[in-house]
Amino acid sequence: MKQTLKILKVAFQAINKNRTRSILTMLGIIIGVAAVIMTISAGEGATMQVQNQISGLGTNLLMIQTKSEHKAGINVRMGKPIYKKDFEILQKNAIYMPNLSPLLAIGAQAIGPDGYKSTMVYGVSYDYFYITSREIQFGSFFSDEDVKTAKKFCVIGQTIRKELFPGQDPIGKQIRIDKVPFTVVGLLKEEGSGGMGQDMDDIVLAPYTTIQNRIFGNRKRGYNMILASALSEDHIVDAKIEATELLRESHKIKANDEDDFEIMTQIELQEITSNITGVLTLLLGAVASISLIVGGIGIMNIMLVSVTERTREIGTRLAIGARESDILTQFLIEAVALSLAGGVIGVALGVIGNQIIYKVTNFYIPTAAYSILIGFGFATLIGIVFGYFPARKAAKLNPIDALRYE
Repeated sequence: MKQTLKILKVAFQAINKNRTRSILTMLGIIIGVAAVIMTISAGEGATMQVQNQISGLGTNLLMIQTKSEHKAGINVRMGKPIYKKDFEILQKNAIYMPNLSPLLAIGAQAIGPDGYKSTMVYGVSYDYFYITSREIQFGSFFSDEDVKTAKKFCVIGQTIRKELFPGQDPIGKQIRIDKVPFTVVGLLKEEGSGGMGQDMDDIVLAPYTTIQNRIFGNRKRGYNMILASALSEDHIVDAKIEATELLRESHKIKANDEDDFEIMTQIELQEITSNITGVLTLLLGAVASISLIVGGIGIMNIMLVSVTERTREIGTRLAIGARESDILTQFLIEAVALSLAGGVIGVALGVIGNQIIYKVTNFYIPTAAYSILIGFGFATLIGIVFGYFPARKAAKLNPIDALRYE
């Protein structure tokens, strides 16, 4: 124990003797550990935000749409469109899906009295508001009767209000979408940015019958998708099975044939996004860890210089009875101490950096505990790996040659 303490004392004395050089040597480790912590934590923050946004999409959500494949950069439809008859079959026969809404989407220009805004217009039913849990700040939703009679009513998001009705109450006023006048009956509560950066308040909602008849001018046009809400989280699988059976019957798909539609549940969507963000976090961490390797090379270089400078000291210690293992341990401890000291400072900078980003951008970055462990683990490993060669070189010096070294 005493021998170990003595070796530690000598190692720290050697580091303290060249403070500036030691700090510069640690710089690569400091930057590397801070970068690893910040990138991994940013990935965790992005994952949390995406998951929260998906949870906010609706209650026990199911998305039913035509089967498609991604080819040459575009989605190619592989099955039949989802038509009105499919929606009606689900509406009449579904037990596990009490709320259903068609969804028709179109990019259009909304024109108001004080400006215009390119936005997304969604044709939906009254049930859409229950499925997605969107809330009204002022006014009201359009009703089932408004949908049946294809009234030219709409509900707008906060971004649309700011662009078209700055400083005004939009309720009861009109906007034009593709030359069709719509009366604003409701203003949605502010949602902010989505998990992928999209503006959740840049939206116009109108009865799907109105969008289908007035904007598309085609009553037989298929829907982009059908949104549904399962009875509860426990019944999401039952709802998916039920929807699959009903749609296979509606599309007259034979027993051995594949579905020509896709049903994505909220749980599956969360799993997919978690996998994507997990891979991105791993890649970002791997890129950040390159600076740790650079820092390790810096430690190896400075330890080789230290061995050369202290050749006579090493020779003297070997001559008076020090073992090769003592010299090896001493220089290895110096390398690991440099690396760990850099790791401690790097952890502190990483945590502070996360807080600064949060204050500046309002993007919450939780400091992941495992990122700190990874940072420390890498710092220790770098110190051992890159410190071993210089330490071994010092231990293998011939005492007589070392004492003659000038």
